[in-house]
Amino acid sequence: MGPTLLMVTTLITTVTFAAAFTMPGGYNNDVGPDQGEALLQSNNDFKWFIITDSIAMTCSIIASCLLFWGAVNSNKSSYVYYFTSAAALTHIALQSTAIAFETGIRAVMPHQQFVKTLGNSVGSAFHVITFMFLSQLVKMFSLPEACRFFISHLCKLRCKFKNKQ
Repeated sequence: MGPTLLMVTTLITTVTFAAAFTMPGGYNNDVGPDQGEALLQSNNDFKWFIITDSIAMTCSIIASCLLFWGAVNSNKSSYVYYFTSAAALTHIALQSTAIAFETGIRAVMPHQQFVKTLGNSVGSAFHVITFMFLSQLVKMFSLPEACRFFISHLCKLRCKFKNKQ
């Protein structure tokens, strides 16, 4: 399951990276001081697009790193915690990607009521379904046990850094 999640996080990273450079609405091509700037930069939906796209990309990169780190630096029993953390971050990345898509569409077509209605209904269904999936995945572990695991690993990292200095 780890390689599949790694592939998903890599795809999310790729999509969100590409979306950041192919801005909704395009760029200003007129020669002058505003050349190269996003045309919709004053639109609130566009701002939310940028924020949620950045969150999605950051979470998916961190999830990928956790999967690599867990595979290299841990045994099979502790890899489960890295996998669960990566799955939670992937969930956040998926949610943020969906919101970025919705806000990008609304930024480009701000006066179309069907876009708002369709975006809200499809987006709500997506968020509910992915939340239900994540809640089933997280039920496998208890919160106190996961907290103890992460605190112990942070202490180990702190000791490693102190010893190197």
